[in-house]
Amino acid sequence: MKKRNNSRLRYKDILNENFLRKEYTENKKSLAQLQKELKIYRSTIKYYLQLNKIPIRSHKEQASISSPGGKYLYDYILTKNSLINEYIKNKKGVLELSKNLKVDRGTIKRYLNKYNISQRSSKEQNLINNPPKIFKINKEIKSFIDGLLLGDASIPQRKDGIAPRSLTQACKHKEYLEYIEDRLNHYGVVCSPILSRWIKDIRCKNRGYFQSFLQTRRYKTFEVFRERFYPSGIKIVPSDLILTKDLLLQLYLCDGNFYRHITLCLNAFNLEDISFLKDLIERELSIILTLRKQKDQFMLVVKKSDAKKFTDYIGPCPIKCYEYKWEDNESEEAKHRKRLKAKLRYKESKNASKRIQEKKRF
Repeated sequence: MKKRNNSRLRYKDILNENFLRKEYTENKKSLAQLQKELKIYRSTIKYYLQLNKIPIRSHKEQASISSPGGKYLYDYILTKNSLINEYIKNKKGVLELSKNLKVDRGTIKRYLNKYNISQRSSKEQNLINNPPKIFKINKEIKSFIDGLLLGDASIPQRKDGIAPRSLTQACKHKEYLEYIEDRLNHYGVVCSPILSRWIKDIRCKNRGYFQSFLQTRRYKTFEVFRERFYPSGIKIVPSDLILTKDLLLQLYLCDGNFYRHITLCLNAFNLEDISFLKDLIERELSIILTLRKQKDQFMLVVKKSDAKKFTDYIGPCPIKCYEYKWEDNESEEAKHRKRLKAKLRYKESKNASKRIQEKKRF
């Protein structure tokens, strides 16, 4: 079995006691200087100093030797008033002060502690150096984002609770997210690249599907929408909602379908919110909607006779992947089966009435 070699022992002839006492103690060279000259790590030099029981100088002691009067120089540059003015009032970070003054960051932090000046965290300084972006809210963008939030879009809660926030949307159709991205870019809202990944789902034919995800950059303006739609942390329909064609279009693209009749699946909202939205749509379109409950979820239904009025109001489909929603998706075979069942029920009722009349005669 091979013995473990101590790499430091290779330098015992070079770093002997006489050499270290002459260079380190008498000539007062620093560990950094010796490392540069000998090309030996300072940790190794420090080890041999301790081995030969040579006292090691502190950082301050070495600084006063390497730069005579240096401690007074820092006292002159890093005064309390200058640090309060630059660090507190002008909100410059330690890194920026270090570059401007050509002083080590550790030295600046020591002087901040010396003057009892509380230091900011890296997150706080990052928010100061990179202030949150904003975008202007007008009727057009407000209507568009309100429609997205009534559908599948969300403004999620950040773990650390620090603003600003971003808007997120997930969908099977990447084309739809690209449409949203183009609209948001038009309003000055920049999005991160759209990402896609495979989602396992045993209910699907292929045991899963590709899901795409869109997320905007963080904007302070999204706080306005967050407060309206999530006042207590749960999504609601805001009371100041103004129904427009674009808003209803985005809602239908997200949560609508057309099978025999048009259905808006509003699973995220409670009965009170859906009733409020129902009244808005009925007044704006002059149609009557039906409120249906399926398990614990609610839906708004537009009867087939009013379907054309609904689609004419929201306008044509802006993307190909959802064009099918503008037509009744009930197959001809299903319609034929429904007609046969209707005929059968009619015959059964007619025969039943005949039997009743015959019994009355007898």
